[in-house]
Amino acid sequence: MVITRHKCALIHESMVIADLHIGYEAALESEGIHIPRMQTAAMRESLIGLIDRYEPETIVVLGDLKHEFSRNLDQEWEEVHDLLSMMLEWAQVILVRGNHDNYLANISSRMNIPLVDSMILNGITLAHGHQPCSSTPLLMAHEHPSIRLFDTVGAFIKLPCFLYDQERRIVVMPAFSPLATGTDMTVAGSDDFLSPILRGSRMETLGVYACSEIGLLDLGELSNLRSLDRGD
Repeated sequence: MVITRHKCALIHESMVIADLHIGYEAALESEGIHIPRMQTAAMRESLIGLIDRYEPETIVVLGDLKHEFSRNLDQEWEEVHDLLSMMLEWAQVILVRGNHDNYLANISSRMNIPLVDSMILNGITLAHGHQPCSSTPLLMAHEHPSIRLFDTVGAFIKLPCFLYDQERRIVVMPAFSPLATGTDMTVAGSDDFLSPILRGSRMETLGVYACSEIGLLDLGELSNLRSLDRGD
């Protein structure tokens, strides 16, 4: 498996992305918060670039393709269908069910796209991460991990990142959505993990790989970054 600065993972001829949360803007609008509906267009452009770069035979969406729990919003019907149609022009598509994907089958079944709870790809288990899973090596999502990097005057940039638990052979993917800023791992505790798979993990030893415009940054263990955050 290869992880990339583009917030995707490569397993032989397959490309894996996770946590797109299509329809997030419409969900915010229902709460009285209005932002431009731009994330699906941005993700579509990114995906086209990744397909051109990596030429995958299969694209796996590792959960939370859509955002709304209780129903399929109009934005989701349209944008999920359009994005999946674009992917199908270039590759086979497999959807792994996430906790936000309660009604995704209404869309995927009409497009004859497999929707599974988990899968094994070249010996690696792929699961979203909202349900217990003891199979390893494991590629999961769900957490939207990010990290803060500070400069000498205290300003910081927040970057999505991969987490790697070497002892348990678990890789956690960042969210592909540009709006899902993620959980800041420099301040989170093990009890803050959403996934039952990760709760109680030895967070200090997790490897951190940040996704940036200049490449994938190997930042070492989380304990080192926490020391920098505290100014130790």
